Amino acid sequence: MIKAVLFDFDETLQDRTLAFESYMDSFFEDFMPNISNDEKEKRREDMVNYGNGGYVNRVEYYSKLISLWGWKDAPSAEILANHYDTRFGDHNKIFPNTIPLLKKLKEKGLLLGVITNGPSYLQNHKMDESGLRPYMDIVIVSGDLGVHKPNKEIFEITARELGLNCSECVYVGDHPVNDIEGALGAGMKAIRMNYGWFKDEGLRSDVPNINDIIEVSEYV
Repeated sequence: MIKAVLFDFDETLQDRTLAFESYMDSFFEDFMPNISNDEKEKRREDMVNYGNGGYVNRVEYYSKLISLWGWKDAPSAEILANHYDTRFGDHNKIFPNTIPLLKKLKEKGLLLGVITNGPSYLQNHKMDESGLRPYMDIVIVSGDLGVHKPNKEIFEITARELGLNCSECVYVGDHPVNDIEGALGAGMKAIRMNYGWFKDEGLRSDVPNINDIIEVSEYV
């Protein structure tokens, strides 16, 4: 019997693709306010194309962009990475059906939580600014634990903190390895949010695939 529904954050509860579009607006306003619109659009494409949906070492990512753009007066890659880590959380784009789903699951008496990879400030800031934290019985950020998905330990810790076995939990996420393989490896059930950078990659016949977060309610 399922007693808890746990979620990834980006591309699961929020549209990270749209959030990154909004973040880029602030990036260019802060660091390149005077470049032409054509050049800005080209650089936006570069930021998306080299960003791997957020799964990058951000210092290496910005170092590559600095070189690619020939950005002679650029701040250090470390400063740019810190800008992302401290400012991206200001640009949440929660899916329209996220809160309706959470309310529906709460009405069923289910426990709710988030397990998300990333630095502590970045991910906790997202949760605080998203308005979703009040719906959650638990929020686990890998940067607070030093354990990251897909390591089964982060899933086991979450279930234990809720007083449950992993078999009593279902995990919803978009990443075929970090989210789906990780949750299954810990003994949880899984639901694949087939959206974003990893859409259609590594789909499994033994895991339900959804395109809208509200569809979770059909499986619990």
